[in-house]
Amino acid sequence: MKKEDVMLSLEGTYCQAIKISQNVVEDIRFGRKLYLDPIDTISAQICKYRNEDANILILLNNFKDKYPYLISHPVNVAFISFVIGIWLDLIETKLSNLVKAALLLDIGKAKIKDSLLNKPEELTLAEAEKLKAHPVTGYKILHSTGKFGKEVLSGVLFHHERMDGSGYPIGLKGENINLISRIIAVADTYDAITSDKAYGKKYFPLQAIQEIMENSIGLDQEICRIFVMHMINYYCDREVLLNNGRLGYIASINLKNISKPLVNCDDKYIDLALENDIEIVEIH
Repeated sequence: MKKEDVMLSLEGTYCQAIKISQNVVEDIRFGRKLYLDPIDTISAQICKYRNEDANILILLNNFKDKYPYLISHPVNVAFISFVIGIWLDLIETKLSNLVKAALLLDIGKAKIKDSLLNKPEELTLAEAEKLKAHPVTGYKILHSTGKFGKEVLSGVLFHHERMDGSGYPIGLKGENINLISRIIAVADTYDAITSDKAYGKKYFPLQAIQEIMENSIGLDQEICRIFVMHMINYYCDREVLLNNGRLGYIASINLKNISKPLVNCDDKYIDLALENDIEIVEIH
């Protein structure tokens, strides 16, 4: 299949997933019967793109911040988790469960008012506790349907747990956290810090990769390492626009300064680590 056809197919799948995500949120908020069969359908569709990890990353870049965060975040996390699962060479059944859990990770947030979800100011202790309860709420909603197995349910319940025990809702530590939850935690972190939100700083993709590499104590270190190395490989040779208006491409990325790569502009190399006034504003 030609790249153009692959991208059109991926875009269709992404938009379908967005619609399903929106329907799930609305069903919960309006007290309608929860119809979750489409989660199985779209997960199977996503899992057909096992050899398209690079095109999936292009797709996510193209659709970034085009939909409301509550709707798009689970879809983005599902695609990113799927890509990480590919890099970890997971078997098909585990990939499928990974995608399902990621698509449903924030289902509990549908029970929380938008005014709290989008509050730009610092949350009160009570508000923070209410927000941190969303994995349990989501788990209870899904468990009551009897539709999903333990692996998916655990992925939803434990995606905010951390390897050092600093996460929630239980404070699990290390290998007590299942693999699906550990993968989703990395994907969740990356999409969250690269998305437009009412709260928190938005990171440029290369800044986000560096942030995950340098400040990932609570995340699975091996998954982070694999994620960072593959993402660096993906961004090498990507076309970029600099803030001085010049176009170029990323020639190489230094692990010690990921957000400041070596850029080739018209066969002239610019080391952004040495140019404080020059930075990347767009990556194509």
